[in-house]
Amino acid sequence: MKTLSIDIGGTFVKSALVYGNQLSDKKSIPTPKSLTELTRLFQKLIDEYQQKATFEKVALAVPGSVKSTGVVEFGGAVPYLDQVNLVERISSFFSGEVVIENDAKAATLGELNKGSLQNTKNAAALILGTGVGLGLVIDGKLYRGTHHQSGEISFLIRDRTILGADSFVGKGLSAVVLIEQLAKVLELPKDGKLVFEQLKQTTNEEAKKLFAIYCYEVALLCFNLQTILDIEKIIIGGGISQQKLLIDGIQHRYNQFFELSPIIEQTLRKIPIESAKFKADANLIGAAEVTNE
Repeated sequence: MKTLSIDIGGTFVKSALVYGNQLSDKKSIPTPKSLTELTRLFQKLIDEYQQKATFEKVALAVPGSVKSTGVVEFGGAVPYLDQVNLVERISSFFSGEVVIENDAKAATLGELNKGSLQNTKNAAALILGTGVGLGLVIDGKLYRGTHHQSGEISFLIRDRTILGADSFVGKGLSAVVLIEQLAKVLELPKDGKLVFEQLKQTTNEEAKKLFAIYCYEVALLCFNLQTILDIEKIIIGGGISQQKLLIDGIQHRYNQFFELSPIIEQTLRKIPIESAKFKADANLIGAAEVTNE
């Protein structure tokens, strides 16, 4: 069955037709500034896709926690979604099935069913985008938590000595912010691909330091998750996960934590940190796996 998947991010709304783990007719549009504009975009996208293909289901991946009723709580990087029932809103102009899931949980579900987390019992997916999301696999199943709020890692305190929003993981470890900072230092457009191409060969010490600190802090987050959950693997998702330089940098910094004290290496086992199989498409593919059952 074909599904129209729509991923609402803080920077872009991405969409595609999903069949199995194959995507077609991908689109990326700047995220609207209001709920009214977003609703119009939903209608436009559904109409445009229906002119090209038949699909019986619309699947949404959204920031914030999602109740079983379809109501979004807190909206993360898209605050106007708070307390909005997007399922009802879309069902008013689309007669097929409508499903919704938190974006990080959707990505985790897709990777668990068809990607890098297949056959894992306890694992995590760390999604680096406008904010930071986390999906958990516990006992082989996607874990949603008591209030459907597991993985709201954007609110994790990163450093209380930092003033303002940067003290939280969601802002301080934003991949979008990292690209903006590196682009400014390297005097490039805010384009992740261009930035990383330059980063591989730059002698700019400020850029190298910014990147090293980012890798260190993501690695520290991974290490702390392992100590709490005893997971067997962590995957990195989001558009930035396409960059091997980033994945290698995080794994390298993670490995260094085991050298801090002999008791760490004696007690803990090193785990792999890999890119998500579906990388930037994980949210779209995973949302299509969500059901109303």
